[in-house]
Formats: sequence, structure tokens, C-alpha cells
Amino acid sequence: MNARVKKLFCLLLFLTSCSHNGSSRDYSDVKTGVFLDYAASYRVNDLSLAEFEKVSRMDGNSSGVNPHAKALKNIEENASRIIAAKIGAKPEQILFTSSATISNNIAILGVAYKNPGCHFISSKIEHKSVLNIFKHLENNGYSVTYLDVDRYGDINLDQLRKSIRPNTKLISIQTLNSEIGAIQNINAIGQIAKDSGVLFHSDGAQAFCKYDIDVNEANLDFFTISGHKIGAPKGVAALYVRDRSKIQPIFFGSGDDLFPGTKSTALMAAFAAAVGNFRFDRAKIDDNFHLLISKLLAIDDIYINSTRPSHIISVSIGGVLLKDVLERMSEYSFSAGCSCIGQGQSNVILAIDPEKKLPSCTIRISFSDAIDSNSLADFAEKLKTTVEQLRQEKDISPACSVDKQKQNSLNQRLQEIQKLLKQEPK
Repeated sequence: MNARVKKLFCLLLFLTSCSHNGSSRDYSDVKTGVFLDYAASYRVNDLSLAEFEKVSRMDGNSSGVNPHAKALKNIEENASRIIAAKIGAKPEQILFTSSATISNNIAILGVAYKNPGCHFISSKIEHKSVLNIFKHLENNGYSVTYLDVDRYGDINLDQLRKSIRPNTKLISIQTLNSEIGAIQNINAIGQIAKDSGVLFHSDGAQAFCKYDIDVNEANLDFFTISGHKIGAPKGVAALYVRDRSKIQPIFFGSGDDLFPGTKSTALMAAFAAAVGNFRFDRAKIDDNFHLLISKLLAIDDIYINSTRPSHIISVSIGGVLLKDVLERMSEYSFSAGCSCIGQGQSNVILAIDPEKKLPSCTIRISFSDAIDSNSLADFAEKLKTTVEQLRQEKDISPACSVDKQKQNSLNQRLQEIQKLLKQEPK
């Protein structure tokens, strides 16, 4: 087989594997178990997906001046009205972006570029998309104060007040922490910011549509929200901007000066549809939070890192290795501390446990109101059984893991060898 024929043969195999009777693969038969990682992403809402498909089939580009463009522009304006109404904002204050990370960058870097060398205040438990921005700014002449948190992630408002300097331009504090579910008092933080003449930004990706947020009551200047956290397709988010004159653009091109480029009208429409159809039964969430906590407390040597009822529960478990728990609990989808396990040790766990007294095995369980109490109880029981089995099988130390079964087999073999050595020669 010559090289050209071989390449054609490989291409044919690839195309065959990617199709079935001329259509895309059906993934409905993929078995993934019970999903308990809603803080990572919600299931796409059917109406949101339908809206995305419908608008995607429309001709045109909303930046044009023809009738097709006008129709798309009307859809975008309607989406802005729906999202703005959810947080007490004006439609023109909603800036659509492609992710919460981009929204955070636009807000924080926008203030930084507007105020060279200024001072910022944040906390030690922010999302990496915020902390990495500040790390970049610190490397480029800016100063940042990172507020301490208590055992359960609450910042100290007195420390916040004392941290404000004459050149402090922005306070950035997450509304609801994505790892341990800590809920900050953003109204109190916003009042401190307003009284001090400092801008206030909050990453509200986990809180939007789930908990009541009013940008005016909280004196928010910037508020980050995410689409896929509430059932919109991945790839769409937004940033509330109270006053565009307070920030400098960080992107350049045609269209919107803060986030230029061709707008994804279909994603914007899908986001608005997700907002309109999102349901979050707070009473059920609270009940299931308390239920799951009570079941988890039946496990010996477990530490609960979440105290306020929310859809996120973090626990640290002694005497087991994280990788073993994940392997044994493969019929459930949950997170290893957070959804960003590949980014190294969690800054959140380090902040709530500076003396490193918590066990290294930390997991995050997050749920929606679609998850029934029986599923959560079953998960807790399975986790308890798994932890007990692992503890029986292995001796865990910070340095190593010794398999007891293998160790016993080795000891038995060594004893047999010793007996043979002691035998007198015939």
C-alpha cells in the first residue's frame, strides 16, 4: 500500500467512525451515572437549546443595517432586557461575553488600565480567573491586598475597611464561592465600597438566578454572570457594567468597544431563554443541604467545609486518598474539591485551613432542585461504605499508601523463606 492510498484509507476510517448512516453520533446511550456536579455546569435547558437552534438558522449579522440585521438586533435587545430585569439593571448595562472568565478580565483589567499602578482588594478564596488576573497585575506594578477568610470562607469586614487606601480603585469579592459555597454579604461590602469611593466587582457566576441579587442594593459597579451555570449552552456569559466610562477597553476591533467582534445572537437568545425558564427551589435546596450534611456526618473523621445552605457542599475526609475515592465512586459525578483540579492545590482550602489540619482528600458535591433526597442519601451511604472499605484495605500516611493485602502476602512469603533457611541440610 503506497503512502497516498494509506492516507485515503485512514481518512475513510476516520469518517466512518465519526458518522452513522450519514448522521452524527447519538450520545444518548452514553452511561455517566448520577450527576452531582451542578456547580461545574447545569444541564442545557430544552427551550434554551431550541432558541439557540432557531436563531442560528436566521440569516444575517446584527451589526449590519438591513432588515435581517435589524431582526437579529431586536433579539439581542430583548435578551438584554430579560437578563437586566433579573438583577435590577438597565438593558444597556448588560455586556454579553463568551465566558465568566472573559467578563472578569474585562472588569478588572479595564479598571487597571484606566488607573495605572493603583491598588486592588480581593480575597484569598476567589476563582482562579480572578486571582490570576491580580497575579498578572502584581507583576506589572500594581498592588493587591488579599483578605483573609475564616474557617468557612467569610471575609472580615473590618479588615476590608482597614485595607482601603487612597489609591484603591476596585474591590473584587465573589458572591458565592464555587468550591465551598460560602456566601458573602455583598450588600455590606458594596456599602463599604460606596462610602469609600471605590468601585465594586463581584463574580456572581454561581449565584446568578439562584440567589436574589440586586445590583443597586449591593452598589455593584460590575457583576459577572454565566450562562451554562443555569442551563444555557456553554460559550455565553455577561458582565453588568454600571458606567462604561470607569473602565478602559482591553480588546480592540469593530463593534462593541468592550467586547468587539461579531455577536453570537443565537447564544444571547439561548441565555435569555435559560434565564426565563430556570427554576431553583430554594426550600428544596436548603432541605437537601441539611439532609446531605446529616448523612455525611455519619462518616468518621469527616470535616464539613460548608455551613450556609446552598447547592454546594465541600467535605474533607481523613484516612483515604482522593484518587481512590474517585475511582470507587465512579457511578457518581462530583468534583475533587473543585472543577479545576488540574490547576494545582486549591487556594480556597489553603485559605480556610492555613495550618493544614484538614485531610488532603476534599470533595465537592453540588446539586440542583431536580436531584431528589433519596439520590443524595444513596450517595452519602455509598461514600460511607467506600471510605470504610478503603480504610480497611490501606494504611494511609502523608508520604505513601501501603496496600494491606499485598503487604500481608509479602510478609507470609518472607516467613516461608525464613523457615526454609532455618531448615538443616540433609
